Amino acid sequence: MPQDSGSYQPYRPEENLAPPPNWLRGFLQGKTRIVLAWAFVVWLAWVARTPPTWPGIAICFLGATFRYWASGFLRKGSRPAVGGPYAFCRNPLYLGTWVMAVGTAWAAGDWILLAAVSIVFAFVYHFIILDEETKLKKIFGPSYELYVQYVPRFFPRLYPAPHAKLLEINPEPAHHLFSHQLAHANKAFEAYLSFAGLIAGVWVFSLVWNLYSYSV
Repeated sequence: MPQDSGSYQPYRPEENLAPPPNWLRGFLQGKTRIVLAWAFVVWLAWVARTPPTWPGIAICFLGATFRYWASGFLRKGSRPAVGGPYAFCRNPLYLGTWVMAVGTAWAAGDWILLAAVSIVFAFVYHFIILDEETKLKKIFGPSYELYVQYVPRFFPRLYPAPHAKLLEINPEPAHHLFSHQLAHANKAFEAYLSFAGLIAGVWVFSLVWNLYSYSV
């Protein structure tokens, strides 16, 4: 496995981006995400004319599993989460959510919805993540700054960040191991409930459209 030298600090120009302005922060922290989620469901109900495809189901399940995996490492404390998927990217929960949405659009067979979801998600969550990173830097200080240097914001590395660096960021051994108890406390099971609801929704919507087409 490739190893980074102790002095290596990868350059990430996106890390220098400023946090969102106050008006945009207020807009995104309001009901925006709820409205967008319902808009996604309405669009899905309109375009789901055939039963969900297996590739889409698999992708959606992968996203739910990624969220479940991340939930077993997420602790509220004085150390950044660095275990499991957090060794590949800094926002695995958001990544899992996007993969689930992409998988659902794929399952419905609507490429326009897939593209729209990706564009809107990129815009909305870009600023949400920037805002959260500003807070995390204040909470964790130098350890989070070091984490930023080795782990990308959203799209994961091909291999995990060097274990020695992750231990330097968070020296707690237990924080590098998956915890079923922690996953349960973080309601990780909701990822699979969402997966089941989304795929079942595509199937139900397609069934309703088929019944409607036979009746007219």
